[in-house]
Amino acid sequence: MIVMNSLHKGKISMKTEIFLIPIVVILFVSLGLTFNNNAMGALRQDADAAAELSTIRKNLGVYSKMSPNDAKDYYEEALNELQMIIDMFAGTEEALEAAFYIGATNNILGSFNEAIAYFDDVLQFQNEIDINFKARLLYFKAQALIGIGNIDEAKNVITELRIIEPGAANAFGKELGGSMGLGMHAPDFYTEDFKGNSIKLSDFEGKIIVMHFWATWNDRCLEMLPEIKQLYRKFKGPDVQFIGISRDDNLDDLKGIVLQKNLEWPQIFEGMRYKGMMSKLYDVRNIPITFIVDQQGKVQYIGTSNEKMTQILTTLIVKGEKKSGY
Repeated sequence: MIVMNSLHKGKISMKTEIFLIPIVVILFVSLGLTFNNNAMGALRQDADAAAELSTIRKNLGVYSKMSPNDAKDYYEEALNELQMIIDMFAGTEEALEAAFYIGATNNILGSFNEAIAYFDDVLQFQNEIDINFKARLLYFKAQALIGIGNIDEAKNVITELRIIEPGAANAFGKELGGSMGLGMHAPDFYTEDFKGNSIKLSDFEGKIIVMHFWATWNDRCLEMLPEIKQLYRKFKGPDVQFIGISRDDNLDDLKGIVLQKNLEWPQIFEGMRYKGMMSKLYDVRNIPITFIVDQQGKVQYIGTSNEKMTQILTTLIVKGEKKSGY
């Protein structure tokens, strides 16, 4: 019925890039990203292919719990197994699902161009796939486009995704890349802290927000932590929300410092160094750096000066008190 000639045949060649997102859980669990039995609608199903695909999906979940280097060979093996499903069961739901998983796994491996090619191959069959499956494809294609720095095309994909699934689109925020400047509206985002608690910028509407980008592997960041803690202790309260955004490679490194330094504010773990979604969203190229967002959602400070941050926060709090009538 469907001949997927555009999908790459034979053994998959893998790039020797660093694993940028070493968690398949995000890919296959969050945002409801699991396939239902009617994902493809008009396409035929194959029981043998479905059983093989189910096993591969379970294996991918296991690999996500391994260290990136240890999992590399297993991911390559999974890619080859997925390609076999495509070759043997062309024209089935399972073949298109396998192509999706190849793209998603290539996202994990940082092989973003390879991932985009597979997503585009599946998107050619828009009449055969349901709207939920299309949303998943657009979501991960946008991730891959951001990974290669094609922000303009990522925005176009996210715009299309927003029509289908606004919640998934909001994970990228309203703006991607570009230069953040004073007076600009802070891009919204929807994500989780490293403990699994949901964090949505718009949930803090009307509050002052202090967003601090940092990493435990950066000496200057560690040197600045006492200053950030001092700010937090001075200004924490119902009208001020602190959020940390970690660029650490290893979640355990972040957890260790949070425990050791007794950091009480939420911490978002990007796990992608300079290619994380939050870093792209706020155009963060160097760390440490802190953004202060006022009660109207506008950026009022970008920098690292403890003195200036203290002044800005004090001024914003006083202005807020005057407007409230206290």
